[in-house]
Amino acid sequence: MNAEKLVNVRYLESLLHYKFNDPSLLVEALTHGSYMLPEIPRCYQRLEFLGDAVLDYVVTAHLYFKYPGLTPGLITDLRSASVNNECYAQSAVKAGLHKHILHASQDLQKQIFNAVEGFEKLDLVSTFGWEAETTFPKVLGDVIESLAGAIFVDSGFDKDTTFQCIRPLLEPLVTPETVKLQPVRELSELCDQKGYTRKKDIVSRENGVAYITVEVEANGVIHKSTCSGRDKIMAKKVASKNVLKSLKECPSNAT
Repeated sequence: MNAEKLVNVRYLESLLHYKFNDPSLLVEALTHGSYMLPEIPRCYQRLEFLGDAVLDYVVTAHLYFKYPGLTPGLITDLRSASVNNECYAQSAVKAGLHKHILHASQDLQKQIFNAVEGFEKLDLVSTFGWEAETTFPKVLGDVIESLAGAIFVDSGFDKDTTFQCIRPLLEPLVTPETVKLQPVRELSELCDQKGYTRKKDIVSRENGVAYITVEVEANGVIHKSTCSGRDKIMAKKVASKNVLKSLKECPSNAT
């Protein structure tokens, strides 16, 4: 195929600091399932599957060797804050990769627009962690993985080259000083540690929107938050963040 007619090869190679031997891999890595032409044999899913595994390995290896004194549990926390679709999606938007995805879906275009708008309001220095409060379309995180897969294949399965090319998109990487726990997990551990009563989440769905109420009783005070979203996982995360904030700001919980 003539890759230049489909994607801006030169710009993307400059962004990735990598020159493709086979630019068709770059096209495949950016092709959503809704955008299929005769000259494009398949979408990004196979490369994304491969890139997911490669990134999981290279990021884990990076953390293992960079922080030799950390326990497996702490390395797992660092990896969890770095290797997830939300982190990758924010990295993709930060790098402007959403502008280069080949798709033919108005609904997806609307989702991407809303995600980009929400990301810009966050004004984040880093893209790791759990700050986002809106759901990112899966494709945004997938393209980071599919590009990693494309580089891995094109480079002759060179994992070090793959990490060197993708790493700048993920910078700054998480460190033991900057890592934060996922809010749902942090709230659960705080309740166990302090003896707070965690009520059963109230979950409902209406018109495709999930509503989740998270409630904790601490020292006789009820801390509750109800959040909504297309994704119940994101809604629960945001509600948990709100309850955590309320707990930490409550004078009766001061130690």
